[in-house]
Amino acid sequence: MPRATEPEHAKRLNLAFGWLRQGLSASEAAERLVAAAAISQRQALRYVEQARQLKSPVAAVESKIVFTVKLPQALVERLHRYAETTGETLSEIVSRALWAVLRRGGGHG
Repeated sequence: MPRATEPEHAKRLNLAFGWLRQGLSASEAAERLVAAAAISQRQALRYVEQARQLKSPVAAVESKIVFTVKLPQALVERLHRYAETTGETLSEIVSRALWAVLRRGGGHG
């Protein structure tokens, strides 16, 4: 079975968090999560245990898609060096840069 995506993980944690807040026991919340998310009891109990540690629901995470672009080799090499020195992923760096451009009015959508 494939790992949950970030949005699925956030949704499951928030479901468990909400049920615990409503007063359900950990086992009751896990049973509901098994039915709602079609996951195993063991997985559901892990989510419930994580949700018990939360003070508030986790922020919703937007799904990500693959978007292929062609860039000059020198730019890609520099991007890789920057990623190595900062410990960030290429996706994080490029996403932040694109959002900065769009916030400055570089995008009309």
